[in-house]
Amino acid sequence: MKTTATRLGILLVIGLVAISALAVADGSVAPLGIVPTPTPTPLTVNIWTDQATYTIGGQVTIYFSVNQASFIYIYDIQPDGVVRLIFPNAYSQGNFVSAGTHSLPDGLYKFTVAPPVGTEHLQIFASPVDLGLNPPYFSEPFPLVGPDPSSATLDIQVQIMGIVPEPLWATAWTSFEIMNAYTPPSYTYPPSYNPPSYNPPSYNPPSYSPPSSPYPYPPFYGYPGGTWYWQGGQWIFGIPNSGWYWYFGSDGQWHFRIVFRFNFGG
Repeated sequence: MKTTATRLGILLVIGLVAISALAVADGSVAPLGIVPTPTPTPLTVNIWTDQATYTIGGQVTIYFSVNQASFIYIYDIQPDGVVRLIFPNAYSQGNFVSAGTHSLPDGLYKFTVAPPVGTEHLQIFASPVDLGLNPPYFSEPFPLVGPDPSSATLDIQVQIMGIVPEPLWATAWTSFEIMNAYTPPSYTYPPSYNPPSYNPPSYNPPSYSPPSSPYPYPPFYGYPGGTWYWQGGQWIFGIPNSGWYWYFGSDGQWHFRIVFRFNFGG
């Protein structure tokens, strides 16, 4: 009887071991300590441009890489401190990307270098969760960020930490220089040299000429019905009360228009 009981005990132990092995093999839950918990890979992101220096009117290509599928947000900090969200934007609003290297622009729009000259910065944020930084709607192609551009990037980071206080996001920076397209050379004449005088021919300008601007039309791709005008040193979306503006037609071209408003009080 003792021998039989001992054999039954051995068979029971062997059976439990076999059942445990089958459970691990078919993916069932195994006892703690048998299956180690994997260490998550830290999220990393990087950003750079195709050139280190640009002249006004040139085109910029932005590259970024991320090691995990993430939501991407890219901000442009101009030399004068103005901050704009340039990705996602009105033309490319899908900002959840796969792991790997990507480039912008990724659609029918361009990044055109505009004044002022100086150092321009780009900051990228990446997160596996949606940080909710997209505007509710795009009233302009690349929205202005915050009422105080000088503290906008700090406000963005504070907002992110309020949404995901744990380190579920990563950020990176890059910068490039903006220069004037052409600087005329200066000449120094010796005291004994008097350059010949020159009287240019007279010229009568037309009755109306639009204010000078750095570009012949807005420095970004338009969309049908979009109107922009130059005022106070910047492009403004809409139609001015009086003066010139650009209209993007359904033919895919910019059209120059002038509006005059007269007050015939009676």
